Amino acid sequence: MVHLEEVEDRDLVREQPGPYEGDDNDDEGDYTDTDSSLSSASDLPSYAATPHESALERIYALKDMIPPSTRRSIAATGSGLYTALKSTALFSGKGLYMLSTGGLMVLVPYMLAMVEEQQIVEMEREQKAREMGSEIISPTGGQQGGGQQGQGGARASL
Repeated sequence: MVHLEEVEDRDLVREQPGPYEGDDNDDEGDYTDTDSSLSSASDLPSYAATPHESALERIYALKDMIPPSTRRSIAATGSGLYTALKSTALFSGKGLYMLSTGGLMVLVPYMLAMVEEQQIVEMEREQKAREMGSEIISPTGGQQGGGQQGQGGARASL
């Protein structure tokens, strides 16, 4: 046979804080009519009519509407897309770096050589122009030898 014994819970037996005995407030005084204080959504100001949550929070709250298997496939697709974009960006960045450094190493010396060649061509043109000018000025320029033309022309003009 089973014998039942009641065990008292000390937390249920102890006194709970409440109104003091000296207070004249009764429970009826604390009661307010909630029906008269209710208002419709049109009575509320515009900021109170809309909830204080962002669009991102609203979208995040929709996750319970999508089944877990669909969420996993969406997450896997997004993760794969992110990985592909990241590797493409890294590969193209490295490729651009190689092309630009290789171009600089090849093109800078080439451009310097072209500028130097252009300067040499300009100096040769100036030299030919001086020789042509000295032949025109000196009347005996065509009769003397090539090395003495400039000297003969200079002597003739003195």
